[in-house]
Amino acid sequence: MNEVLDVLLVDDNEYDRALVARELSREFGDCRFHHVIDGSQFAQELESAPRALVVTDYQLGWSDGLAVFMAVKARWPECPIVMFTGTGNEEVAVQAMKAGLDDYVIKSPKHYARLPGAARMAMERAGHRKALREAEQRYQSLFHRVPVGLFRIARDGKIADANPGLLEMLGYSDRDSLLAAKALSFFADALERRALLTVLREADVAEHFEVRLRRRDGKMIWVAVNARVSRDDRDEVIYWEGSLEDVSARRETERLLRESEARKGAILNSALDAVITMDEQGCITEFNPAAEKTFGRRRNDVLGKELAGLIIPLALRDKHRHSLERYLATGDGAMLGKRIELTAMRADGREFPVELTVTRVNLDGPPMFTGFLRDITERKKAEKQLRDSREQLRVLAAHLQSVREEERTRIAREVHDELGQALTGLKLDIAWLDKRDSELSSTEELRQYREKLKELPAVVDAIIGTVRKIATDLRPPVLDDLGLEAAVEWQAQEFERRTGIGCRFSSSLAHLDLDSDRATAMFRIFQETLTNIVRHAEATEVNVYLRQEGDEVILEVQDNGRGMAGRELSGTQSLGLLGMRERATMLEGEVNIISRQGRGTRVDVRIPLQRSGERPKS
Repeated sequence: MNEVLDVLLVDDNEYDRALVARELSREFGDCRFHHVIDGSQFAQELESAPRALVVTDYQLGWSDGLAVFMAVKARWPECPIVMFTGTGNEEVAVQAMKAGLDDYVIKSPKHYARLPGAARMAMERAGHRKALREAEQRYQSLFHRVPVGLFRIARDGKIADANPGLLEMLGYSDRDSLLAAKALSFFADALERRALLTVLREADVAEHFEVRLRRRDGKMIWVAVNARVSRDDRDEVIYWEGSLEDVSARRETERLLRESEARKGAILNSALDAVITMDEQGCITEFNPAAEKTFGRRRNDVLGKELAGLIIPLALRDKHRHSLERYLATGDGAMLGKRIELTAMRADGREFPVELTVTRVNLDGPPMFTGFLRDITERKKAEKQLRDSREQLRVLAAHLQSVREEERTRIAREVHDELGQALTGLKLDIAWLDKRDSELSSTEELRQYREKLKELPAVVDAIIGTVRKIATDLRPPVLDDLGLEAAVEWQAQEFERRTGIGCRFSSSLAHLDLDSDRATAMFRIFQETLTNIVRHAEATEVNVYLRQEGDEVILEVQDNGRGMAGRELSGTQSLGLLGMRERATMLEGEVNIISRQGRGTRVDVRIPLQRSGERPKS
């Protein structure tokens, strides 16, 4: 379906408007005519959408054709205009055509027949002008926005044209300053300049020719030149034109890459660990000197060969191949990025333990993998010796702890039972003596004797209290009589009473029947923790939590003190902490200490209710 042709008719003669409508309708078929007979209608029409064609008379009762033409061009610059008039003269026609009028048709039977043709030509020229303008806009947009420098150099060596990209590239803020410069003055190296000119002279074209230029601020940049020579009919040079692309970043990247490759080579050659790279087929592509020493194989002998057949024991080869196939198929790499211990094989077939970390090399194309291997034979020997030594230490510590607890129990019993009974007997004897005061002869002696006797019970009571305190400190009876929960609560109260440091206790234990060894260890660790708080923490508040989680009893002590540095936690002076850990370790438990300077310390003690392999108590 053809589009409707919108035509604006500006003519105050009804007959002439009808004539125009008839002629155009015959030529274009479906037309929509908008009639203007006065200035108000004309002004109203100009506020609407642009028309496809304007036909105006020259002689109007309210204006003239030139004024209408100028108003339309101001409002609709691309709109074609034809003047159809019986008045005016050649001078008016010339003036209007110079101003941009598309055509001028006389109102007479002899001429109006060419009105449709004039209208069609006017609209075609308008279409061509629009297309040309849009093409020019696209060119200018490309010229100004293209991210490379565009140039044209005249025969005298001066820059005749340059786009904003070239100005920015060469460090110029205004175009005139750049155009005043000689093109050859920008070259940083005379040899590069001569080489480029030679190529242009011999081939008239230079492609991707890289040279160094110096910017206005003196900074040197690398550019890729694409240029051609334009010549006239006599083969004389008219100008040189082309583009410059700043490749400084790429050049710098290439330089850094070369340096990186050199550093990589130095690292590989000097690395103490074996470094081996393989491709997606499992074939070796890199084998550094440490790998040669570790496995007893030469680099040139292993490159391109399957890794599995050279350094992996026979029993593990299929697993290695399946793991590689699974990763290539699914992307599931269980070993990637992890440090694991495996068994490797030397060239003579001897197997030995290694520590391995495998990473994927992120490059374009098929995946590659680099493994970092360390022979840990000596470390494994040292670890075994260390384990044996620690086991001996734990056995010894357990024995000493047992002896210490037995001795404390014995001393507590003797102090409480024997010394306490003896002092109590002394008190009874003194009381008996008090009844014999009637046998004294002197009144003064009697008075002094009685005063002395009254002082002695208080002294004896103090001795008894001291004895009981010593016994309690050595082994609080509450631990044996009422269990761990009551003992910890009592110790917390005693700690607060003695030190003035607030100590809050919370427990969620419910009828926990803990054996003596575990209860004692937990209580002694708690005592040592409180001792450390008093000595080092500078705390004002302590929170204690006792609970059971699964098959473990957990004691948590949190203070708000100054905290401890790492060296305080692991230094040679932290024997109290070592003792705490050893107590827990003997019962297959653990002590974790979390501390930050200025933010307090938290001690978590976890001890299982029974050793692994023990039967639960019935």
